[in-house]
Amino acid sequence: MPEAIADGKVDVEKLKELLDGDAADSSERFGLFWPGKKRALRTAQEPTTATLRPDFDNSKNWATTKNVFIEGDNLEVLKILQKHYHSKIKMIYIDPPYNTGKDFIYPDNYREGLDTYLEWTRQVNEEGKKLSSNPETEGRYHSNWLNMMYPRLKLARNLLTDDGVILISIDDNEFDNLHKIANEVFGEGNEIGVFSVTKAEGGGLARHVIKGHDYLLAYARSIVAFKPLMRPKDIRGKIVEKDGEDYWIEEDWLRKEFGKYGTCLYEEIVQWHGESKKAEIDEGLASGAYVLLPRERQHIVGRYRKVSEDGSKFYSILKHLNKNGVKDLAELGGLDKYFEYPKPLSLLKELVLGATIFTKNKGEIILDFFAGSGTTAQAVLELNAEDGGNRRYIVIQLPEPTDEKSEASKAGYRRITEITRDRISRASDRAVEQYSAEINSRGEGVDTGFRSYSLADTNFSKWKLSSDVEPDALEQHMLDLREASSAAEATPDDLLTEILLKQGYSLTEQIDSSVVADLDVKLVLDSDGDPAVLAYLDHARKPTLEQLRALVEINPQRLIVLEDVFHGDDELKTNLAQLCKSRGIEFWTA
Repeated sequence: MPEAIADGKVDVEKLKELLDGDAADSSERFGLFWPGKKRALRTAQEPTTATLRPDFDNSKNWATTKNVFIEGDNLEVLKILQKHYHSKIKMIYIDPPYNTGKDFIYPDNYREGLDTYLEWTRQVNEEGKKLSSNPETEGRYHSNWLNMMYPRLKLARNLLTDDGVILISIDDNEFDNLHKIANEVFGEGNEIGVFSVTKAEGGGLARHVIKGHDYLLAYARSIVAFKPLMRPKDIRGKIVEKDGEDYWIEEDWLRKEFGKYGTCLYEEIVQWHGESKKAEIDEGLASGAYVLLPRERQHIVGRYRKVSEDGSKFYSILKHLNKNGVKDLAELGGLDKYFEYPKPLSLLKELVLGATIFTKNKGEIILDFFAGSGTTAQAVLELNAEDGGNRRYIVIQLPEPTDEKSEASKAGYRRITEITRDRISRASDRAVEQYSAEINSRGEGVDTGFRSYSLADTNFSKWKLSSDVEPDALEQHMLDLREASSAAEATPDDLLTEILLKQGYSLTEQIDSSVVADLDVKLVLDSDGDPAVLAYLDHARKPTLEQLRALVEINPQRLIVLEDVFHGDDELKTNLAQLCKSRGIEFWTA
């Protein structure tokens, strides 16, 4: 509707005119509304000044892994992920705070998100008040929770592939509210279903009802593109090997296809299904798609189906007891002492497998932005070890401090994230041991590593200003940039990570360090091992034109040079730009 735009603004009256009967004629409409909803929506839309800082010391197999662990406020991290991971996440699973009054709920003060995060990591607000929970006595009990969840779900939806799925665990406290905002964010027509997850048995001390279940809400990004969650099929038919792969022979597929009036007998196909169906069957028999199975003096038409591509749809009631989640952690060296209600590994393995059963080798990405103890990461690890898949995970966890009196604190864990990383590391070693036979038979290893990142403020001062800055302040800021555009304490790895994120690269690019013409440079390699990006980021050392010429001769697709490198020498910068242009190289300064 281009006519609805005038002078760069939306002409609301013209838009109403164009919409005609589709425009609501009243402020009264169906939906869930609460104090702060509009501001929560704007929070999701506001750009972030944050970046991610590589944490090599807390990573495992940095150079080769495709898995990612991120420590930070998930709202800001979800914004950072938008650039590269938009429409790239196959499955999102989250187990958010249930709002029981004791859970941590992110501070709802509507200030800059990163400032809120940095303030919270100091554990107290500007008034010295500890930020931890959302008790009912504080007021706006449900609103606080909704204001936390709403923008995160909005951002999460953007990350899902067209056939992607999001699964959200919740209990009675916020089920009704979550269901409503999920319908709004993902679309009521994209609801896959609500699962009842049996979590406990017994409970005779309950006041009114013995509560033994939680809920699991499932939504598709697009129900049209979505393929059902599937379990491995309990195959009862004969299994044969063809071309090195297992197939099973389905005997009653024709009857299923045509209902009670169908027949599976080859001799009766024309009578029941017509000449065209017989021609199709004959062609399938010739190609090996079908097989004739003798039955007395007639033959049944059997259809070959790949075992690896078959499954059964999920039932709406799942049983995964919480006590098994505790057992999972206990098996990893006593980590069960540090978490009260860890999700069972069996639940996450069933969900991840269900979403990727037919695409396990396509590098599907599984995201969990309320990582907690790290069950989702372990589920991905174990499934890959078990079936040879190459699924990848991205997990995000707030660095919530452990209670000083807790067992975790006594064991030396200062933050929840430290336990999560430890759990993932231990689980990867255990998976290799547990599934060694399967791994050895395939002759391929399993990605047991992860790259660790932490949320931080931008390394570049020019990205810190808001759009409503006063002209005089903007002018002065631009002049200041001639002195330094990047933080002095930022390392080349810090700078490169932020630049790559801003330009839409992933968090698992293949990066090498090299020396070219006596200059320390960073190389981002493409899938063929050729330089896609070459970056020179040493602000302390000004290169000569000959040294820069040597960088150009590497012939990367893109050359990135820190603005501070030129030390205000515009002629040197112009000459480099011309060298890049002559070779068709994209030239960027940061």
